[in-house]
Amino acid sequence: MNTRIPLIGLLLVQLAIGYEWAMSGLTKIVRGGFPSGLAAELRDKSQVAAGWYKSFLDNVVIPHGSAWGYAIEIGELLIGLALIAAALVWLFRWERLSPRGHSNVFLTVALASLGAIFMAVNFHLANGAPHPWLIPKSGFDEGVDLDSLLPVIQLIMSGVCVRLWLTERRSLRSEEAAIPARAAAVVQ
Repeated sequence: MNTRIPLIGLLLVQLAIGYEWAMSGLTKIVRGGFPSGLAAELRDKSQVAAGWYKSFLDNVVIPHGSAWGYAIEIGELLIGLALIAAALVWLFRWERLSPRGHSNVFLTVALASLGAIFMAVNFHLANGAPHPWLIPKSGFDEGVDLDSLLPVIQLIMSGVCVRLWLTERRSLRSEEAAIPARAAAVVQ
C-alpha cells in the first residue's frame, strides 16, 4: 500500500483536473449560449492578443464562432470525462485489466492531456494574456495562473503516460513474439 500512495496522489490530481474540464464543458452546455456568444466574446477579448493569433481568430474562428463553440464545450466535457474515467479505472480496476487495457488507459490519459494542453494554450492566447512567468500586472494576480499551470501539469501527465504506453506496447510485442516459440516447444 505504501508504494501506491504517490500513485494515488497523482491520480487524485488527475481527477481534480478532469473535474475542472468536465465542469467547464458541462456548464457551457447546461447554461447554453456559449456557441452563439463565442464570436462576440472573442472580438472583445482578443483585442490585446498577439497579432498573428488575432489574425487567426478574425479569419478562422470568429466567422465560424458557433461551430467552434460547440467543439469547445464538447471537447472540454470529453477531456474531463476521459481523465476522470481513466483515473477511476486506474484506482479501482487496474489489477483486473489486461495489458491491452493498461495500454488503453495510458493512451486515453495521454490523448486527453494533449487535447487539454491545446485548448488551454489557445484560451491563453485568445485572452491576450502575457507570458505566464512574468511579473503579474497587479498585486491581486497570481504569479502563475491556473490556466498557465494546467498545461505544464498535463504535459507531465501526458509524457508519463506515453512512456508507460510505449513500455506496455513493447512488453506486449515481446510476449506475442514468445508465443510461437512456446508453441513450438510444446509440439516437440
